[in-house]
Formats: sequence, structure tokens, C-alpha cells
Amino acid sequence: MRLNLTKLRATRAILPALVGVPAARRKMEKASGFGIGQCRYAGSGLVGKGYFRPVPMRGNGETGWKAVVVGISVICMSDTHTKMIASAAKAELASLGFRQKGRSRLWIADRGSWLNVVEFTPSRWSKSVSLMNAAHWLWVGAGFMSFNEAIQSNCHAEFDTEDQFESAALEIAKVACAKALEIEERFPSFDSIARFVVERARSSPERMGPSWWGYEAGIASGLVGNLRDADYFLNSLTDERVTARAASVLPLIHHPEAFKSEVNDIVARERLRLKLSAMSSPPF
Repeated sequence: MRLNLTKLRATRAILPALVGVPAARRKMEKASGFGIGQCRYAGSGLVGKGYFRPVPMRGNGETGWKAVVVGISVICMSDTHTKMIASAAKAELASLGFRQKGRSRLWIADRGSWLNVVEFTPSRWSKSVSLMNAAHWLWVGAGFMSFNEAIQSNCHAEFDTEDQFESAALEIAKVACAKALEIEERFPSFDSIARFVVERARSSPERMGPSWWGYEAGIASGLVGNLRDADYFLNSLTDERVTARAASVLPLIHHPEAFKSEVNDIVARERLRLKLSAMSSPPF
């Protein structure tokens, strides 16, 4: 889809940044005061190619250049490209139990107490897509789709033609499938998840141990019956973002059944927030 923003000529809108102005055009810019290139439009996530007048930024500690738009055509990802990505994702991921979340670029495999997540990340500045695989721990109760353990890849595809992009999307979906299987193999049980989060928290005792990693380790330790580690991690938290979350489970550390019941409630609330179906039986 292309949006013609010729009305910007009248408003002389200011762009926050210029991108990709070829060096060969700099002489022309100096001579005419105008440039031709790619520019970001008002932080909207759209990219346009058109004419701009570069002007120096002054005051408020700013340095560099802004641009006054003369005429611009903005590019964004169309429904056609989104459908190509969805079709490729379905072909590769559906057999693993993945389902698309609404009409988003997010695909989720529900594992009860955690989610195996694939995100086909759109670019803010061009018609392109990248890949992110991750695990989301529902028992943490983040309140949003946090990537508690993420696996990045170098997969990235720019749109040139529909045939080219369709083929590229399928290749990225195949990598997504392989990375999703890697996550499944790393975390075949909750015991394996607990070992992972405890080791990770211990690897960063000063920075992440008293924060999210320590919180995850404390909850996981309590769920597998390691009350000593649960007590240590949860009572060592200093990050206010997690100390409040830990308040409901701290008094229950030495009451295993009550502890599990509270975490089951956290999972249920998180599933509700993320619009996941209710479980027929509690995970812990």
C-alpha cells in the first residue's frame, strides 16, 4: 500500500531523521538546497521516498540534520505481504501446534504453563520482515507477551517482488520451525525450565539475580520443591518491578501446596490477559 502525502508540502512537516542519502547526491543538495532520498516520517513506522530540504538542527542540545518535506510517498507493509507471511508460517508451524494470534505477526504454541512463541517482526522503516523465537513463562505473570528466553536469528527479508518475497517468507518460516523445535528440546519439562532459570540467575548475582531472573528462579525453585533456593532468590530481590510481584508468594514458600495454588492463579490470570483458553486442570 502506498500513501501519497503531498499535503505535507503545505505543512512543511519536520522529519526526525534522514536515511540512506547517496553520497553522489550531496553536491546536488548543496547546489539546490534539496535532496532526493529515503526518510522516516514523524516516527510513524512508515518510510517514504521523496524530496526533502536538509536543515541543521539547533538548540536543545540537538546535533545533526532534520528535513523539511517537499513531497513524499510513504511505503508500508500491505495486506498481501502479511498474508504471504501468514501462509508460510501456517505451512511450517501448524503441525507443531502453533496458531496465529489474531491477525498479528505472532504465532503461539500453548504448552500450558508456558508459550513457545514465533514473531515475524515487521520493520518500522521498510517493507521487510525479521524473525524472533522465544519462550514466554506464563507462571511469571508479566502481564504482557514478554520474551523470557529469546533466540534471535539473522533471518531478514526485504520486499522486491511478490514472487521473491513469497519464497523468502517460506525460508524464514522454515528457520522459525527449526528454532521452535530447538526451544521444545531445551524445555521438555518444567524441571528443565527450572534448572535453566536457576542457573541463569546465578550467572548474574549483582544485576539480574536481584531482578527478573532471580524472581523467575525463586518461583521455579518453589514449584519443584527446592524451598531453600526459593527462599534465597525471592528474599534477595531488590528490583521494585518484581518485589511487588513476589509479595503474594513470599509468605507461602514453606507451604508448598499453597505456593503452587498461588502460582496456578498467576497462570490463570496471565492466560486471561493474553486471551488464551482456560486450562481444564491447573499446571502445577
